[in-house]
Amino acid sequence: MLLTPLRKFIGLPATDRRLLASAIVSVIKARIVVTFVPVRKILQPVPLRIDAVLGDPARISWAVETAGRIVPSGRNCLVRAIAGREMLARRGFSSQIRLGIAKKSPDILKGHAWLECGDKIITGEGEHRHYAAMPTPSAETP
Repeated sequence: MLLTPLRKFIGLPATDRRLLASAIVSVIKARIVVTFVPVRKILQPVPLRIDAVLGDPARISWAVETAGRIVPSGRNCLVRAIAGREMLARRGFSSQIRLGIAKKSPDILKGHAWLECGDKIITGEGEHRHYAAMPTPSAETP
């Protein structure tokens, strides 16, 4: 049962294996951030750090979404958005976590987070259409 995912991983090109391994680590770190860091701090812009050659945001999206299915609690939309933002920042790409809300019933609101890089949705694509985006906090918000 465990051999099939392992075979798939081994069958990936080396660059994709490295990217997916990096995404798994980023998703785990993001889960810890969600647990211990206030949301207002999470939403602040992150500095760009170029640790590697610029990559393709679409490949980052693939890696984070795949890692989100592998890591326990990685399916959480905010966790995936944080992980994707961190991976993009390391490669010199600016991105923004967006939060949205939708009415599930007269008394219940639902929330969703997604990550935007330019005009592309990196994580949470598809679902974001069902949510009204909340205003983006400025960097000066305490």
